Amino acid sequence: MKLTINVFLLKSGRTIYDALSDEHAIQPQQFQIDNINCLFYYQTNPSKPKWVDLFSGIEEINTTQMRGRSLQGVLVFAVNGRVFCFTFGHARHLIDKASIERYFGLRTALSMTDPQLIKSIDKSNIDKIPLRSRSQSSKNLSISEFEFKFDSEILKSLTGIVESIEGDEHEVVSGSDSLSLHTDVQLSQLPTIAQRLITAYEDERGKEKYPWMDHIVPVRDSALSSELDELLINLVNQGNYHEVWIAAPRVIEYESFSGFSYTSQRGRNGNGPVLGFELDLQRCLIEKALVGNLSVENSKSAKIYLYGTDYNKIDTWTLYDCLSGEVELDGENYLLSEGDWYCINIDYASQVNRYFNDFPRSDIIFPRYNGAHEGDYLRRISDGIAFHLLDQHNVRVNGASSVIEFCDLLTSDNHIVHVKKYSSSSVLSHLFSQAYVSAESLIHAPEIIEQVNIHLAAQGAHIFEFNPSALPRHNHIIFAIMQGSQGALHMPFFSKVNFRQYSQRLVAMGYHVELAKIHI
Repeated sequence: MKLTINVFLLKSGRTIYDALSDEHAIQPQQFQIDNINCLFYYQTNPSKPKWVDLFSGIEEINTTQMRGRSLQGVLVFAVNGRVFCFTFGHARHLIDKASIERYFGLRTALSMTDPQLIKSIDKSNIDKIPLRSRSQSSKNLSISEFEFKFDSEILKSLTGIVESIEGDEHEVVSGSDSLSLHTDVQLSQLPTIAQRLITAYEDERGKEKYPWMDHIVPVRDSALSSELDELLINLVNQGNYHEVWIAAPRVIEYESFSGFSYTSQRGRNGNGPVLGFELDLQRCLIEKALVGNLSVENSKSAKIYLYGTDYNKIDTWTLYDCLSGEVELDGENYLLSEGDWYCINIDYASQVNRYFNDFPRSDIIFPRYNGAHEGDYLRRISDGIAFHLLDQHNVRVNGASSVIEFCDLLTSDNHIVHVKKYSSSSVLSHLFSQAYVSAESLIHAPEIIEQVNIHLAAQGAHIFEFNPSALPRHNHIIFAIMQGSQGALHMPFFSKVNFRQYSQRLVAMGYHVELAKIHI
């Protein structure tokens, strides 16, 4: 019989009696398949769709007969010491979520599929607002054709054709936490299928087909997340403010920004709360009387407030949502970014960190920021000699529906400078994306050169020059990031990931790219 079977794997150490959630008091039916002890749980639920009430006033329709019963079942048994749950109907909610082996389905699907015969993928970015999308095709494609960016996106699920299967009919496998397999099924074959799945799950050859599969994995184990939370909070209580910091969990529109506050109370002058232009973890803990006494619970209840230009409160976040930091546990690197934990492969993390640390730094010396608004700072240092102001002077590509910001500053050598005050990984991601769009437009839409020079003519005699056909390009691209921490420029891990992605694209276009730090 051709069926799509759905399978969950329980965590190591669980028994067949640990499968169901405590919320469901269902007595199992016990039997054996080839001397393997099995538990079968099932229940029926009466159902009445809400749309039935639409017809309640129609005499010709007897709505009392418009009832149904849904049947749900879970078959549980162990193979090779690991417990499998085969679900039938909408039965996944019966299983204890804390017992599920996360990513079993995805890892097994990656191991089983032919990388050239993928039918669909679900992916999510790792930016401020996780954007989840599904890409699917009527034809089988390679995963690269789905434009999956392994270094800046998270693979959520994958569907594809099982490779090296005998016979004319192909099996289709799909995996996330659970695994779905469309194949010929008999009840007596389920233990054999389970053996096949655990072999694929433990097979390291999947990494040969998809070398990036373990690079970045979101932590979905609540017990592990709790342990990581405690480690991070301990770092804070020990005063490790360089290893753990706070940043706004969304892009700040500085044109309508007055500052941050750690309390909603009025200041001494009675005119409103005390505002600061930068978020500082130590200052926050002092004002909230939490120095050395922070806990996971009060970090999720303590608030940070954002105020607009008229000193009205325009946003509120928990302290936990603003925390960022990296910790190590049992040889693995983990990152907390904007409320979510991620596991980072050590070898991959080393590659990314080495790329960032070895990346060229600009020899341009930028004046200190000194607490002004970003726009005020750019106007202050634009002297018409060393720097020329292009902040908020937008250009438009012919035929485009929207304008683009070309850059913030030009140097006397016509190097292109993009400036941003660091506040979160999403802000830096926006900065890198903006620079990429600008650089690409320069090559393919030379009409923006004239527009740039119109803006410059209003300030002085400097002329911007760019030759789209010249390689390597004379114009450097410089990312100048305002940061208050001591020492060299620092970025959270995911910002380094995004920086590597965009800088490699810019270098491939012939640009020389550099980093710079503006001290606050």
